[in-house]
Amino acid sequence: MEKFVGFIKKNEKGITLIELLAALALVSMVILLASSVQLFGQKQVNNQTNEIQNQSNVRLALNIVTKEIRKASNVSVTNNVLTINNTDIYKLENNILKKNNEPLISNIQSFTITKTEDKVTITITNTPSNNQPKTTLSATIYLRK
Repeated sequence: MEKFVGFIKKNEKGITLIELLAALALVSMVILLASSVQLFGQKQVNNQTNEIQNQSNVRLALNIVTKEIRKASNVSVTNNVLTINNTDIYKLENNILKKNNEPLISNIQSFTITKTEDKVTITITNTPSNNQPKTTLSATIYLRK
């Protein structure tokens, strides 16, 4: 019997169940930490992509309208409705900027136009989503005489 007990003490080459569980717990924590960092990064990328898309929509709407005004020979403004050359009509309906009643850009919160003798000022604000800041851009165009 004494030989058998000595054999058990000398043969300690394997790992115990406690060591295995401790190693699994450490590996699980590392994987959990890595996945939470990855999910946070992915959420930030999605938020920034949406914000850039909203800013791009406002910029595109402003560029389209200002380009049309620069080419125009006649510009009139009545109740935030912009009429260019008596043919093209820009107005905001239900958060959609429309040109001749066709949707141009969506998610627009406000479309403000003011006209004095020789200049037109346009201000466009988007409808923010998911706690994002709203984007407001404006441009002033001096009309040719």
